[in-house]
Amino acid sequence: MNTYVVTEETEGYLTDKNKQIVYAGFNKDVAFSNAPETCESRLILDVWFNDLIIKSFSRNPNENWRVLFDKMAIAKKEVEDYSRKLKKAQELVEMIEKAELV
Repeated sequence: MNTYVVTEETEGYLTDKNKQIVYAGFNKDVAFSNAPETCESRLILDVWFNDLIIKSFSRNPNENWRVLFDKMAIAKKEVEDYSRKLKKAQELVEMIEKAELV
């Protein structure tokens, strides 16, 4: 089950940031229904699963949620990169094996 944590960041005097959790729970709809209270604030919504943040979103006043971090997309890219490297290494092994047959 996912846990949703919404944190409001408000910039104060001399750009100090004040952070306050405004929602923490399991209800996705409630988490995404939050909106920044002032024009100086923004919301960060972290989605947790098995002690990992799997996605993070940001929302500024009068805007929609936008993705800041997506663990799945990062993991898929890593798998693609490793698959390409593995294929090249396998081709090299096969080439060297053929050379040893001579």
